[in-house]
Amino acid sequence: MDVVSWTRTGAVAVALAATAAVAVAAVQQEPVALLVKLQGGVTVEPADTTAAAVPGAVGLQLVPGDRVVVAEGGEAVVLYRTGRLVKAAAPVTIEAVGAAEASGLFASTVRTLGQVATTDARTQPNRQGMIRPIAGAPAPIAPRNGIKVLDVRPTFTWFRVGDADAYIVQLQREGTDAPAPVRYSAGSDTTWTYPADEPALVPGATYVWTVGSPVGRVAPPQRFTVAGPEDVAAVQAGLDALIDAGLDPAGDGLFLAALAYRDAGLHYEAIRAIRALEAAGAPLGPTFYQLKGDVLDALGRIEAAAEAFERADREPGA
Repeated sequence: MDVVSWTRTGAVAVALAATAAVAVAAVQQEPVALLVKLQGGVTVEPADTTAAAVPGAVGLQLVPGDRVVVAEGGEAVVLYRTGRLVKAAAPVTIEAVGAAEASGLFASTVRTLGQVATTDARTQPNRQGMIRPIAGAPAPIAPRNGIKVLDVRPTFTWFRVGDADAYIVQLQREGTDAPAPVRYSAGSDTTWTYPADEPALVPGATYVWTVGSPVGRVAPPQRFTVAGPEDVAAVQAGLDALIDAGLDPAGDGLFLAALAYRDAGLHYEAIRAIRALEAAGAPLGPTFYQLKGDVLDALGRIEAAAEAFERADREPGA
């Protein structure tokens, strides 16, 4: 299955949760494993017996001696730093592993979780990239902020203008040899997908777009970049690593897929995966909301990002 197919595949309804690794941090050990899937009742009893048990959560980092307690009918999937995947339907104690270099999947996951947990968006919000409705203009919502898009026929969205019953989208590739801007009739909706009968956008190229209506001003332009071959290869490698580990990027590996998209700068694909996790209906903890806030901040959704960060701080284990 290719990358674009994965992005369009609906996530299976699995019970997922997310929480920070605060409880195990006191042990002062490098994590040797991660919880990457949960279903049913799962708790973690820390190796440090003076620490209280915490709810199991996707992304929770584990050290030797931690005990993952799985209630009857539940399941936990643990990814070791060696790349070994352990599926448990009963209590399991985390084993020590050798000093060998961490597998690519494990190392990239821990690195990205660390970046998400230390983002400065809470104290220094991304105001420059903030989505701002502008009176009388159909301000672009997406794509924007120079963010990469995976699809060579992306979908554009903007704010509605009063009684506007038609919009015109203008699109131009940047560069000294770029063709003249092209205008498209986008109808009366505020969502428009680049037509299938037009030449595909150029991978690796940066585009400038704007939108206007007969009853309002033209919106300030926004830029985006179409993912190039290297970008596609990078995220493909991350998703292939999930498959190799026995995880489905659109199912039990969805949280790690969201991290892989975010790590590749594909924030729109990351937010789709995040929303699929929310749609699963399971409780979600600090790590999930930290990731959500980080991605929303990059997308210019500053208020929603702040809410996600505040939720992360309120969740048990934060």
